[in-house]
Amino acid sequence: MALVDELWSGVVVSGVDSVERELGLTHTRYVALVFSAPLVIAALLESVASLASEAWGRKRVIVVGQGALAAALLYVGFSRDPWGLTLGLALAGTASGVACGAAQGVLVAADPANVDRGLVRWALFAAIGDVLAPLVTATAIALGGSYRAAIVAVAAAVLCQCAVSACRIDSPSVMAPGDGPDEPLEPLPSAMAGAMRRPRLWLWLVVAATCTLLDELVVTLATVRAVRDLGITAALAAAVAVVFAIGSVVGASLGDRVVERFGSRRVLLLSAAACVLSLAALLECRGAIGLCVALAAVGVTCAPHHALAFARAYDEVPGRPGVVQACAQLFVAVDVVAPLALGWVADRFGARIAIACLVAQPGVILVAALLEVRRSSNVLRNNPRNGGEPRP
Repeated sequence: MALVDELWSGVVVSGVDSVERELGLTHTRYVALVFSAPLVIAALLESVASLASEAWGRKRVIVVGQGALAAALLYVGFSRDPWGLTLGLALAGTASGVACGAAQGVLVAADPANVDRGLVRWALFAAIGDVLAPLVTATAIALGGSYRAAIVAVAAAVLCQCAVSACRIDSPSVMAPGDGPDEPLEPLPSAMAGAMRRPRLWLWLVVAATCTLLDELVVTLATVRAVRDLGITAALAAAVAVVFAIGSVVGASLGDRVVERFGSRRVLLLSAAACVLSLAALLECRGAIGLCVALAAVGVTCAPHHALAFARAYDEVPGRPGVVQACAQLFVAVDVVAPLALGWVADRFGARIAIACLVAQPGVILVAALLEVRRSSNVLRNNPRNGGEPRP
């Protein structure tokens, strides 16, 4: 599901020229109709749907969400109106977000002790989807189609996945909260009210929201710098996105192993520090090879950040992934405002300065990880069984 989630969303990004040409869009209208408007609409719909899904079995949510995603993608593929594209993408984002949230809930419920590793593996498949998206789009265009053909092909794949999910998901791991022999969970209003009073939940949701800075944004800014500052041809610069995605695949693959060996706190600290150095290298590179190597390093080092941050958020509201997902939608402003703000910085001061601003993402990770380490140390020190004095 993580792979398909990134695959469908990447088609309209990698097929930007096809989208603009077929619908007669300017660059500004493309950004507004493909990014800003669908994000806002989907955030509002997904927050409500995520809470409602807590009352249903996870199997039902996953299957219905995948079916709705396929229908929305087909609508996008056959829509001839720009606003139809926006509505279809918003509905697809809602359906995919809710289904993925339920699927992550299955991961959390199936192995609560290894949530970190489960979400890092999720990030691995998402990175593979990022690699496949431009390849699927390019193949559809090369065969005489457009972004529509790629979207319809992905919709067909989602329908197949939906059928498999309906047949093979084990009911004990996907039942609704309170359906099984375990203790029933607290009512949804109480869970939501309790979540609102958990500062550490909001801390990790803020951290997860900043991870959007080192996704499409860093690729876009690196491409702009490659063409405008380093004089690299547009054709060669197009490979930048693939380089970053491959780095993310490598980073997520390694992250699964290093989290098991060293623990999530150390991985967050070390990867954030390495990410800062990678961004510094990206700023100082003067050629195509150096830029690609530095960008790949950024992809490797930032790959586990979102997964590990969300794992910490899930830990704060056990058994209520829908509540966490709904709370996370409050930070959609980061997805909307960050591209606008960094675009303004790039226009005013250049792509290099805009890339320098991206250090805020690993910086936030470092602060949060250090606070987590300090909190754990205080808990151990104040635990009488560990030789410390109890808190008054």
